[in-house]
Amino acid sequence: MAEQMTTPGNDEINAKLDASEARVDARLANVDTSVKTGFAELRTAFAELRADMARQMGQTHAEMEKMRADMHKGMMDIVKWVVGFGLASIGAIFTVSKMTEKTQAEAHMQAPPIVITIPQAAVAPAAPAPAPAK
Repeated sequence: MAEQMTTPGNDEINAKLDASEARVDARLANVDTSVKTGFAELRTAFAELRADMARQMGQTHAEMEKMRADMHKGMMDIVKWVVGFGLASIGAIFTVSKMTEKTQAEAHMQAPPIVITIPQAAVAPAAPAPAPAK
C-alpha cells in the first residue's frame, strides 16, 4: 500500500528552519573565527617581518657608518702622504738649488785664462836676419 503523504505543519517547518538556521549560524561562526584567527596570525607575521626589517636596516646603517669612517680615514691618509711628499719634494729642490748656487763672489770671478805652452825643442831656430846692404 502506498503511504499517504502528509503535509508538514507549521511547527515542523519552523523546527526545520530553526535547525537549518542553527547550522548556518554555526558555519558562519566557524568562518568568522577562522578569518579572525587568520588575520591575527597575519598581523603577528607582519609585525615580526617589520621588526626583522628594522633590525636589518639598523645593521646596514651601522655597516655604512663604519665604511664611511674607513673611507674618511683612507682619504686623510692619502692627503697626509701627498702633503708629505710635496713638502719633501720642495725641500729636495731647495737643497739641490742651494748646493748648485754660486756665491756672489764666485759669480763675479773670471775663469783663469788658458795658457798653451809649446816646448822649445819642437820650434825651429829662427834664421839670422840678413845684414843690411850698404
